[in-house]
Amino acid sequence: MLYRIAQIFFRLYFLIYHRIKIVGMEDLKKFLDSLPSRGPVILAGNHESYLDPPAIGMAFPSHLRFVAWDGLFRIPVFRSLLKALGAVPVSQENKNSAAGLLREVMGFIESGYSVLIFPEGERTHDGVLKDFEGGVALIASRTKAPIVPVWIEGTWEAYPVGRIFPRPHRVTLVFGRPILPDDLPADMPEKARRAALLGALRSSLEDMRDSLAI
Repeated sequence: MLYRIAQIFFRLYFLIYHRIKIVGMEDLKKFLDSLPSRGPVILAGNHESYLDPPAIGMAFPSHLRFVAWDGLFRIPVFRSLLKALGAVPVSQENKNSAAGLLREVMGFIESGYSVLIFPEGERTHDGVLKDFEGGVALIASRTKAPIVPVWIEGTWEAYPVGRIFPRPHRVTLVFGRPILPDDLPADMPEKARRAALLGALRSSLEDMRDSLAI
């Protein structure tokens, strides 16, 4: 119940204040419907702003879990809404513990929850897509959960690093074609498997980015 209330709150916020446009939702719903129990999947997107998690969370049709910096939970209103939307607070010290975060995220998937991951590891400071960390590929390789690429455009202009309040800038959210770990050869070495998944993810995100620029 609280999850749906948080989704409605953020949906209204993004529709009214950021005139959000969502692309690829019908194809995503069809894919989720084809999966046992509608998931779980790994949503992996670019990270432009603190607006990214609630924007993706309010749009995604199934229950979603993600980790978020615990500083966001010090604001009472956001603490309640983020928790209701599936966020789990993580301290800066634990954020830097890759092994601990990986275990937590894989635990979500094993419990049947879809998860949101930002492969860049932190927000961009200039709007440019940063290098990827390998955690998302490791998690997908071990859990076999499909990766759904997500590109979000406009949140950096609306709420970049260092800004206190968001601007009313247009936001576009694009759900891409799922990347299936099971499509890779069964005898592919683990290191090569992770590299292939990470390369496919980056290529998909760059294609979505470029399509919006046309």
